[in-house]
Amino acid sequence: MSEAVRGRYRDTLLIERIAELAGFDHLATWLFGSAAYGSYLFVAVGLLIEYGLFDVYNYLVTGKSSFITSPNALAIPAMTVLGLVGLRYIHDEYARAVVSLGIEDEHVGLDRDVRRNFEGLVSFRVRLGAYALALVCYYAFVTLVLGIPELVEISGIGLVLYAQLVTFPLIIVPVLTELAVSYVAVHVLVPRRLKNADLGLFFYDPRNLGGFEPIGELLKRSYYIYTAILLLWFLQTHAPVLLASVVDSPYPAPGPIFQVVLSGIWFVGVVTIGYSMFRIHRLMKSKKEARLRTLEAEIKDALADPYDATPTNIDDRAKYDNAQESLEQVKRTKTYPTTFTMWSQIFLSVLLPQALNMVVKLPQ
Repeated sequence: MSEAVRGRYRDTLLIERIAELAGFDHLATWLFGSAAYGSYLFVAVGLLIEYGLFDVYNYLVTGKSSFITSPNALAIPAMTVLGLVGLRYIHDEYARAVVSLGIEDEHVGLDRDVRRNFEGLVSFRVRLGAYALALVCYYAFVTLVLGIPELVEISGIGLVLYAQLVTFPLIIVPVLTELAVSYVAVHVLVPRRLKNADLGLFFYDPRNLGGFEPIGELLKRSYYIYTAILLLWFLQTHAPVLLASVVDSPYPAPGPIFQVVLSGIWFVGVVTIGYSMFRIHRLMKSKKEARLRTLEAEIKDALADPYDATPTNIDDRAKYDNAQESLEQVKRTKTYPTTFTMWSQIFLSVLLPQALNMVVKLPQ
């Protein structure tokens, strides 16, 4: 995929804009070469300062809480790193999937306005608005629920200031918020755009997926990322309860309402993956059925009597043979953009978070 095409269909991420403004693109290029990704360096340095300097200082000098005594705290930076990798993957693969479906091909002949709908996964305005809303909600939670004095008592003034002014507003919140928005866009907006574009199936696809495998992979892997983030959050909150004899967490155990919230987030993931797969299935099935009807008509035209199965009844042998050859190829084309292995993986990832949530009992 050329850089020009990539730039047309691939959004610039919020974290990429922040990293660029902070000078980390130039720093990454200077340190690692032109292929370096500045956002990785920005996130790595930002998290390392909090967890490698402030947090360790708290433990060694002031004796305050640290990931050394509460390793479950590392789930938050793990969520952020996975979120950044997943975010970059989603937007890169969206651009590749769009191009692989033939959006740029002249023979597809898409209207310019329809093609423009594919330019970028989510508008910058929507992502910026979601980020601003997430910041408001986060600071409201920190102020009203956790409490600044309590945080200072647990973590120390230096770490609290750095976390609340740098890592959360500039790294963690933008990454996880944009990931959530991008995930919803992949599973809700992309199927609608494909339907409006009225793209055909590539019936000679050697994988027999109509050329829709990149879309299926995007849906599947974005859901894996969603599930992995959910599991890390589960570990971050449940580990002090499950490993109470080993982990010394200064925070109280999550209340039963947490399991309701976790179930709600899990349910959103199940609904979105189900919705997107169903919409793509309907699109592929409609295209396959339309082609089968066309081939049926061609076969009938090649016969003197469509209801006479004798070989002598074929008037146009070449037309009949061509239609039959095409018919076999069309019949082999699946109407889901996934294989059996992919479905098995999705099924397991659907079950795991809620199974853990139901098995683990929180204190009442």
